[in-house]
Amino acid sequence: MSGVEHWDVKSVEERGRERQSKIKPYSEVQLFFLLRLERLLRVRRDHAAISNSNDWWAKLLSKAIYSTYCDCIELGVGEDARSLLSRDQAAAQS
Repeated sequence: MSGVEHWDVKSVEERGRERQSKIKPYSEVQLFFLLRLERLLRVRRDHAAISNSNDWWAKLLSKAIYSTYCDCIELGVGEDARSLLSRDQAAAQS
């Protein structure tokens, strides 16, 4: 090129549309159960730091997490729920 390089510059609108296409639209119910699962995982992580695993509270939390995970699958957001579980497991190992 004659001294001036051509840059592939996208407009602000194009970048905005691309970003929005990557964001998944969730229904209120889907979002409710994903957020519930995230909260239950956080509570279990916090509780594990102060209690032993034989505690009835830990068993109750595990059952609530499983039930909420099943609800997520039924609502069509199982992949996102698995992602939350994987992220939680990775955080627990580090």
